[in-house]
Amino acid sequence: MNYEPAKLDEKTVTKLREFEEQMSEAAGEPVVLIAYTDQEEPK
Repeated sequence: MNYEPAKLDEKTVTKLREFEEQMSEAAGEPVVLIAYTDQEEPK
């Protein structure tokens, strides 16, 4: 499998950051979410 950073629009990035904040509050420590896409390897 080959993963590349996901191409996200600004609205989606904003939602991701909001979710990071919620998860950080729930965990009691900083949480960072990373978005990747699965790129099929050439066969």
